[in-house]
Amino acid sequence: MRIFIPVIMIFLFGVYVLYLALVKKDLKKNLKTIVYPGVFFIVVWIGCYFLFLR
Repeated sequence: MRIFIPVIMIFLFGVYVLYLALVKKDLKKNLKTIVYPGVFFIVVWIGCYFLFLR
């Protein structure tokens, strides 16, 4: 069950980014404060999973 939690969180982050882009239309305004840190966190998280679950 623990392996599905990150997948669900990444999916929810993607839905939130799509909401910002399509509904609120202010993705460029929130790019540096929401999208870049979120993508960086996801990349680090995936890196940790590959190192620990190898």
